[in-house]
Amino acid sequence: MAAHTPARTHRVSVAPLGVLRALVQKIPRILTYALLLAWSSIGLFSLLWIIMTALKTNQELFANVWGLPSAPQWDNFARAWTRSKMGNYFINSVLAVGITVPVIAVIGSMAAYVLARCRFFASRAVLLFFVAGSSIPLQLITVPLFLFFNKIGLLNSLWGLMLVYIAIHMPFTVFVLTGFYGTLPVELEEAALMDGASFHAVFWNVAFPLASPGIATVSIFNALSVWNEYMLALMLLSDRSKFTVPLGLYNLKVVQDYAADWVGLLAGLVIVLIPSIGIFLLLQRRIVKGLTVGALKG
Repeated sequence: MAAHTPARTHRVSVAPLGVLRALVQKIPRILTYALLLAWSSIGLFSLLWIIMTALKTNQELFANVWGLPSAPQWDNFARAWTRSKMGNYFINSVLAVGITVPVIAVIGSMAAYVLARCRFFASRAVLLFFVAGSSIPLQLITVPLFLFFNKIGLLNSLWGLMLVYIAIHMPFTVFVLTGFYGTLPVELEEAALMDGASFHAVFWNVAFPLASPGIATVSIFNALSVWNEYMLALMLLSDRSKFTVPLGLYNLKVVQDYAADWVGLLAGLVIVLIPSIGIFLLLQRRIVKGLTVGALKG
């Protein structure tokens, strides 16, 4: 019995070391989850506070900033929508997103497919050209862009602003979709070519539907970027009837500064946030699928 005692003591002493080693290995993951939880909590708390405050009166806001509204003031949203012309700004932003995002998706898909499937002497140089275009800071092109648009008569034009949105989002779209088209199986396209389909028919009937997860992903990012874009719209638009939502929100801020209607300002902010949050909540699975499907196929 004395001979077995050391072995029993050894097992008892090793077990805590194993538990301690396992805990040490899990520390990075625990810290990561704690950081993500804290970040999410801050964002969720800020969003809930904005919504709660938008339902108050101005007297309730200054009486108790953190208190709940005694009765929801839904007319704050109506006032922000009508008096501040947020409805007009909302329509302009919907028009900008609804036109630019499909155009970017179609043109970017065609360019990306050619770069992924057609190997010509300058294909890599063209791809690097698109990558270089996405690395140019927007602040560097504002003055030349303003002078150019002033000369060709597209200044203070919503259609001119859409052209700029298409141009600045095209490099990102082409870069992402080129890698995505490269992961698609070539056998399906070759089978369609052997059946007599043209190159254009193969793209529209085979490659384009297969790339729908990637196209949807970049389209969502482009839509959110166009919806929230402020600097270019501020530089190129001067007529308030053509303002987009970010400019309208700033105009609402200026108006409410003089009127001291802070709850109306927050109500306008909620109106701006609703489409972005709704798009993310409805399409978050598609975003993750589009970002990971290429890696899984590769």
